[in-house]
Amino acid sequence: MHPDTLSRLPEQMARLLEAPAIPHKTFIANLVSYQALYDLAYGLVGALAAHKDPREPVVLFTQEKALTAAAMLTAAADGTPEFLLPYALNSNVLREIHAATGACRVVTDQPVDLPAPMQLVRFAPAGFPSAGLPPAPTDKIIARLFTGGTTGKPQVWPKTVGNLFGEAYFMAEKFNFSQADCLVTTTVPYHIYGLLFAVLVPLVTSARLAGGPSIYPQDITEAISRHKATVFAGVPSHYRVLRDVNFQADHLRLAISSAGRLEPQDGASFFKQTGVGVTEIYGSTETGGVATRNRANDETTLTPLASVAIRIAGERLFVRSSYLSPSLETDSDGFFLTGDRVQGDADHGFILRGRADGIVKVGGKRVDLESVQSCLQDLPEIADALVLALATERTRENEIVAVVEAVSKGNVDAVAIRQALADKVEPYALPRRIVTVDKIPMSAAGKYDRQAAAELFEKG
Repeated sequence: MHPDTLSRLPEQMARLLEAPAIPHKTFIANLVSYQALYDLAYGLVGALAAHKDPREPVVLFTQEKALTAAAMLTAAADGTPEFLLPYALNSNVLREIHAATGACRVVTDQPVDLPAPMQLVRFAPAGFPSAGLPPAPTDKIIARLFTGGTTGKPQVWPKTVGNLFGEAYFMAEKFNFSQADCLVTTTVPYHIYGLLFAVLVPLVTSARLAGGPSIYPQDITEAISRHKATVFAGVPSHYRVLRDVNFQADHLRLAISSAGRLEPQDGASFFKQTGVGVTEIYGSTETGGVATRNRANDETTLTPLASVAIRIAGERLFVRSSYLSPSLETDSDGFFLTGDRVQGDADHGFILRGRADGIVKVGGKRVDLESVQSCLQDLPEIADALVLALATERTRENEIVAVVEAVSKGNVDAVAIRQALADKVEPYALPRRIVTVDKIPMSAAGKYDRQAAAELFEKG
């Protein structure tokens, strides 16, 4: 078949919205069947249609996979509203979304005080019709994902049926997902990779999910073992907590890491424990998946997905695919300029060289923050590190600072750290201030929370 599944998507979506492929099959182990999921979706369709403006956007405020799946089925039907997915679950984020979009309706199962004038959409499951639901056009926007920025100002990325379900069907085929699979996932479903691997891929393949997202090593290993999981989809920080944990998973066939760089030693440890190499997926909320790599297969560079075209000009990466958010600006050939610097190879793959916006000036000199951070992470006394550039109050210069986790409890010796770094980075790139924490602040999506980390220096 053609590598881009978008041409087959209308037929696939019509079949998906006609009826559950295996009604009695469990979507979430021991909790929710596919028939119950479809009935939940139809109940939601009816409740939303009763509104005076049925197409007004709706905030989906949940971390439950079943409710998210029901909402995505609802949104994929013709004539239904789009859903707004927050980057965190709290009242302040709801206020931000209302201010940015005017959305007043909220679908949630969370105990939250809705800020005025937001109102709860109340609904109950209803018998899914024998005629199914009419599929929407593939270019219909069905969701807008809010992502927190480094400045604290959220960004909004619209995603279409083609963006989300097109990628889900492609990933399902690429990784041979089927109804026989059981997935353990650690990414929340309102994050792009959680939405993809904890909701959409299972939905289009009738696969089974373990329960809610696990974040502690014993929870993850217990879920993999108890549910006889065949797929584990996590984020780099969760592979790190599994490092050197002894567990067996003979039934596991696939491991996926997304939402950031997987440290080679963390992937190697997982491979040693399970015999399954970790497939890293490079991409973003706005671009969707772009490329993959599995170091256990001696893959040192990222290989673009068969449905994605790339172009490298200088050090900058351009991407073209049917997964790009429709709000992105593209050139005349449909390519989007990403924020990453890369180095290409002879086999049409590439190596990430850091963010283009990760280059700052200190004393007129260029400093690559990710390079400094990598050097810190390589030091034996450091378990993890995050390097930031903070604007100084009295000048327009940047100050390089670092938040570190020590291997052993207690503060690290900042002087010793700078001395160890002196052979690896230029003097002007050395962190001026270093704060030691038990755990570097992370977002629900498993990424560094840069805003929370920067606030550590305000307190100091």
